Amino acid sequence: MNFFVKLRELRKEYFTFVVIPHSGKGTRQFKFNKVMLYAILGISTIICFTLVVLVISLANTNYALHTSLDNVYQLEQLSNQQKQEIDDLKNRTSTINQKLTALGELEEKVRSMVGLKMPAQAASPTTTSRSFDRSAYGTDADELIAEDSDANLEVLAAEMDNKIDNFSDLITDVDDQLKVLEARPDLVPTNGKVTSKFGYRTSPFTGKRQFHQGIDIANDKGTPIYAAGTGIVTFSGWNAGYGKTVIISHGNGYRSVYAHNNENLVEAGKKVKKGDIIAKMGSTGKSTGPHLHFEIHSKGEQINPENILIRE
Repeated sequence: MNFFVKLRELRKEYFTFVVIPHSGKGTRQFKFNKVMLYAILGISTIICFTLVVLVISLANTNYALHTSLDNVYQLEQLSNQQKQEIDDLKNRTSTINQKLTALGELEEKVRSMVGLKMPAQAASPTTTSRSFDRSAYGTDADELIAEDSDANLEVLAAEMDNKIDNFSDLITDVDDQLKVLEARPDLVPTNGKVTSKFGYRTSPFTGKRQFHQGIDIANDKGTPIYAAGTGIVTFSGWNAGYGKTVIISHGNGYRSVYAHNNENLVEAGKKVKKGDIIAKMGSTGKSTGPHLHFEIHSKGEQINPENILIRE
């Protein structure tokens, strides 16, 4: 009750503002009811406070927006960097895969050159590359590609270990095979003309048909005679109608015979390499003139030397 009484009293009270010009003429007075003035001041205060709150809120929102934009930019930069790294990783994976394929082809070629077969595990090469469509997987595409690249690298690492083991075995196999090839009596043992081939012929001594167990290569007396393959000299001396003879054991069931020599240059028990000079051509034993009688035995059977000899 007192509030309304007070309010009625305030409505009867006024503030008077007097405006006096410098000239002192035309003085003006303005009267304001106290209630109206207090209301205007209150509303103005509320408006100012509200504006301050809005400005602070706007500043905070603007700051948060800039922070969010910076975060988005950083995430975009990180995404681009990860994409580049994934692309580089895929390129490296593809390059390694190509090199592994090339190594496999090289291994196959080397084995083919020395007459070795490819190991069974190398018969079906491992496929290590897969492709992904980003649009099909959305935002998870990079993660899927990264996981795929990691899987590819694991497969490539395993494949690389397998290749290393294969090449270690290849070195051993090639070394063994080269020894076999080096021992194989396939080098033409001397220079000259083949005057009598392997097989049946008319004997120059009896005129009858007989089996010739080797080939005859004729040339001048003293012409060098070479070991047709690496091996151990098992005989060097006089051998009845063969005259001065050298016999070499090459392993793997091979043995070579060099007969009618003028001079033997090696002794039994000596190791000789393919191409070493072992004797000089002559006409000792049962012979019609200077020549080399050359035989090859394989696993106890005499074979045609011309089926083995490699002529350049």
